[in-house]
Amino acid sequence: MTADAFIIGAGPSGAYLGYLLAKQGLSVVIADKEVFPRNKICGGGISRKTIGLLDFDIAPVVQRHIGAAWLCYDNRDMVEAELEPPSGCSVLRSEFDDLIVRKAVDAGATFMPACAFVGASRQGETMVIQTSQGEFRSNYLVGADGVFSRVRKHFFGNDLVTYAPAVEVLVPVTARVLAEFGDRMLFDFGGMPQGYGWIFPKRDHLNVGIFSMFPRKAMRTDLKHFLSRYDVLSGYDDLKVLGHSIPTGNRQEKYAVNGVLLLGDAAGFAEAFYGEGIYFALRSAILAAGAFATRNTKPVEETYGHLVRKHLTPDLFYSALLAKMFYPRQRFGFYRMVRNKHCNFYFGELIGGRVGYRECFAKTLATMPYWLLSPRIPPSDHPPF
Repeated sequence: MTADAFIIGAGPSGAYLGYLLAKQGLSVVIADKEVFPRNKICGGGISRKTIGLLDFDIAPVVQRHIGAAWLCYDNRDMVEAELEPPSGCSVLRSEFDDLIVRKAVDAGATFMPACAFVGASRQGETMVIQTSQGEFRSNYLVGADGVFSRVRKHFFGNDLVTYAPAVEVLVPVTARVLAEFGDRMLFDFGGMPQGYGWIFPKRDHLNVGIFSMFPRKAMRTDLKHFLSRYDVLSGYDDLKVLGHSIPTGNRQEKYAVNGVLLLGDAAGFAEAFYGEGIYFALRSAILAAGAFATRNTKPVEETYGHLVRKHLTPDLFYSALLAKMFYPRQRFGFYRMVRNKHCNFYFGELIGGRVGYRECFAKTLATMPYWLLSPRIPPSDHPPF
């Protein structure tokens, strides 16, 4: 049997594409090297716009609903940005990814856990795929196997995607601390040099980490310094530090070739300002599903590339511009932009997902004389973190 699509990787992009293609009536196989549910390093903050991409309810895996964000600089001068409902949420990726996989299977896709990609070659109109569980045939091969994608390496080489570092720890805290956070996330724009730190509340712990689009060799030291700035994070010297890379660019703008498509992290689809990848992973799955829907009239690869360049990469481009403008001067950026009422609105809306990076960048630039001269938002009271 030849499948219509063989998807390597069961993260958000691969699993959701499998779900969408199965709903189209296509025969779909989703393979992943891990057995699900599996642990996945990720801050686990899900924006409103990300939730809106899914056509099923994720309530069973929501750890905490998010209705506001604290924005500060080095744990000083904190301001609060209210996020209009429906709010975002925090999740555990082990639960969130497994939910999408189960939805794909319910829709008719076949899931093959513990099935690693080995290689593939084109034979006429068919892709012959070698895996740790044997050989399979498919009309299309989809690489959704993450930041260090084997599919990408096999077909596109080693130098297609650029990376940015991030490290995190999971901090067990008391119910009192979680109650103080309530429905708020925290973003510290002085949390590390040329980057930011985050604190995301979950049901029984805090996810704490730092991110920068600019490569650094001392990320663990930077994380230790960030933790030391917050009383509630002190005294945790034995926490396991989890490091990962976030793909923030596709150097050659190559997303598909000769029956092979790249999605999500495998394609370099994460934005450079906050390091968000889940939204763009799901968005790429939707665009790929749209390309498959017109496969009888247009080549899937051509349509997918066109849709990505039209609907996805502009936001990635402008997020990188905003990051390059903000983080090298992050103290100025915080006190003149984040603490400014006009710009603060857009930073909050970026977190919530009401505006995109292209709109945020354009309006921030166009109103520069206004926010340079206008007064700052006074800091708000907040718990003694």
